[in-house]
Amino acid sequence: MSSVPNPDESLIARLKQREPQAMAILYDRFKRLVYSIIYHAVREQGVAEDLTQETFWRVWNRIHTFDAERGKLEQWIATIARNRAVDHMRATRNRPQISFEMIETNASFFSTESHASRIERENSVLKALKTLNPAQREVIELAHYQGLTQMEIAETLQRPLGTVKSVLRSALKVLRGSMEGAAHA
Repeated sequence: MSSVPNPDESLIARLKQREPQAMAILYDRFKRLVYSIIYHAVREQGVAEDLTQETFWRVWNRIHTFDAERGKLEQWIATIARNRAVDHMRATRNRPQISFEMIETNASFFSTESHASRIERENSVLKALKTLNPAQREVIELAHYQGLTQMEIAETLQRPLGTVKSVLRSALKVLRGSMEGAAHA
């Protein structure tokens, strides 16, 4: 079995070595994707431009956390962009309710998955998310949509780390059960 080399591997290595030219290459390659994801969420050109810059700053500062085994560079950057947009909307709208539908729609922006499959998957995920209680939903959102660590979630929510771990574990168990139930239905 031959493995296909990751085309981003060299660029990622150069970024981790803090090469400014690698960042310029990354920016040129992904600026349109990042801007379009953010603009789609915030609908303001100036804000989208600022958040695009913040997204690349965050990529530069967090590239050491990127793990190619867990996903593609493009998906990781798109997630950071969505998180910046969501963070901005929360900060400027006094913590509005960000719907999972909106987040999932943005997540599918660049997917290669067929439209029908994506809609079916999104509906299953949304149905499963609705089975969570508000505390579970909040922890899942912070962990999986904002990319916060359990420690960062505990600090953000001002709750003990053990409580956050317990809530996250129970939320994932509920989601797993809901998704498995949907798959067998």
